[in-house]
Amino acid sequence: MWDLFLAGGPMMYPLLLGSIMVVTFGIERSIHLFRASRGCIAAPEIHTAIENGQREQALQLAEKSPGPVAAVLETGLRHAGKKRGELEEEIVLAGNLEIKRLNRNLHLIELVSRTAPLVGLLGTVLGMVDAFRNVAGSGGPADPAMLAGGIWEALLTTAAGLSVALPAMILHHLLEEKTSSMSFSMKHYANEAVKHLGT
Repeated sequence: MWDLFLAGGPMMYPLLLGSIMVVTFGIERSIHLFRASRGCIAAPEIHTAIENGQREQALQLAEKSPGPVAAVLETGLRHAGKKRGELEEEIVLAGNLEIKRLNRNLHLIELVSRTAPLVGLLGTVLGMVDAFRNVAGSGGPADPAMLAGGIWEALLTTAAGLSVALPAMILHHLLEEKTSSMSFSMKHYANEAVKHLGT
């Protein structure tokens, strides 16, 4: 395996770095989103307490619950009694901050998924140039074996680039879907909270 890596040329190193980034940020984001999703479980209970006018109980539940939905509801409860416009502004600010936290590092996974095939293609082109240059510099008739050997080594970077890009694309899509789902929950419960907490 290491021999294949070395045969792929210098472009294999950026691809290795990209794969490490995808694994690292993928694990970090998965853990973060798993923890954040636990707060969504308490959201209906907090909302019910708000509807019933039990603001103190709702605030205690929101403070104890992790995640962006609980954080947004906590902000709404802390500013309860304000005019609806002012309350909405406070909630929107809190929601934007939570969305930014949810999306953190996702752009790096997307960047790797988009650039890895291009890096692999660049490695292949450079390898092909090198292979043909070696054949041209041999001074004699073209040796098909030498040319074929250079080409298959050059194609290794394309294969490596696709091997990095495909899992990165799938992972980014799954994480983005989870983030979008939580963002929708935040907006839904925030809008409901404004109806009961604003004046």
